[in-house]
Amino acid sequence: GFVGGAIVNISFSISQTMSNRALTLYRSLLRAHKRYLPAEMRGLGDTYIKAEFRLHKKAEAEQAAQFFVEWDKYLDQLVSQGEQKRNQETLAAVGSLDGNDGGATLTTF
Repeated sequence: GFVGGAIVNISFSISQTMSNRALTLYRSLLRAHKRYLPAEMRGLGDTYIKAEFRLHKKAEAEQAAQFFVEWDKYLDQLVSQGEQKRNQETLAAVGSLDGNDGGATLTTF
């Protein structure tokens, strides 16, 4: 009946939302690996992500929610560390262009 159909539709809606969330997170993780990881680490990381997402494809809503939380934390950490490293490299490059080694200068009188 109608109630059964409504339950199926709600279930489908939740499942579809989780699928969209998973795909968005999956793509973001692979992009972050490409942007921030060295090639030798990227292959291993990408393989691990693909395996984990395949294993959790049919996860229940509660398990999927925790899965997303943990992968979001990893993504945030990866981006933060990658940006920090990129900023340090930029400062070092700018310092070498103007003759400054980036270190502190001690002046004595």
